[in-house]
Amino acid sequence: MANETTIGTKLRQARLDKNMSLIELQQMTKIQKRYLEAIEADQFAQLPGTFYVRAFIRQYAAAVGEDGDKLVAVFDGKETLSAPLPKRPQPETVSGSRKAQHVAEKNSSFVIRYLPMILLGLVAVTIISIVGYMAWQDRNASPMIQGSSSLVVENSASDSSSTENTSSTASSSSTVESTTESSAEKEMTLTASNSSQSAITIDVKDAEAPLTLTFTGVDGRCWIGVQVDGAYVYQYTLTAGETQTTTLPEGADNAVLTLGASQYVTIEANGQTVDFTDPQYESLQKTVNMTISYADTAE
Repeated sequence: MANETTIGTKLRQARLDKNMSLIELQQMTKIQKRYLEAIEADQFAQLPGTFYVRAFIRQYAAAVGEDGDKLVAVFDGKETLSAPLPKRPQPETVSGSRKAQHVAEKNSSFVIRYLPMILLGLVAVTIISIVGYMAWQDRNASPMIQGSSSLVVENSASDSSSTENTSSTASSSSTVESTTESSAEKEMTLTASNSSQSAITIDVKDAEAPLTLTFTGVDGRCWIGVQVDGAYVYQYTLTAGETQTTTLPEGADNAVLTLGASQYVTIEANGQTVDFTDPQYESLQKTVNMTISYADTAE
């Protein structure tokens, strides 16, 4: 039937609801576009085999926020999709009395008369919302600039005072600090930048090799893909309360983490939290680009 819901139509509708093209889905799942089209058309015979059918359905579903296990169960004939609701019948047109027609015309003229005022009200609300949002951004930006200036002044004063009080022992102090820094072990740091709705860059410095990533599920399911130098080294669908780890290849200086539903997962690198969230964006599908330098090779 034309209105019947199938695995392919359900996945395609979920993709369209997320405004995602097949090219974008191909880049995210690494499934060839022709296989994605075959899945949406329920032409599973065009895929290499049933193992790949199940795997591709799960990957597709995780990328668009659907339940991959249920869809695989539907494919295996163990479950069925809910039948679509029937279309509501169109009301029959019945000629009413003159009084009913007069009331309808009166209501229509009332709406037409006040429609310009309603539209003007909506425009005013929109303008007020935009101005309020811009003011909120300016207010949040100001403390960052002030804090930076205050820090520079304080450091400058401290440096000046330190120079005046320790001028007689500068040479010996410099020698001690140099020896201490060279012998002390550097601590790994993680710095976030280039944050957007769908991506963020995490700069990892002074990491101890090899770098181990730990994923913990929170409240829901999340598909995770880890790429190094453009190739997948790890793929997994994480459930709530579950913890999984993977170790990057020796000497890997980059990693791309693709999170199908980033609100349902937390990440640690060598036991340190990777903060990929941004309060100004909703946690949805996310790509975390990690650049990595190690303690033994860092300058």
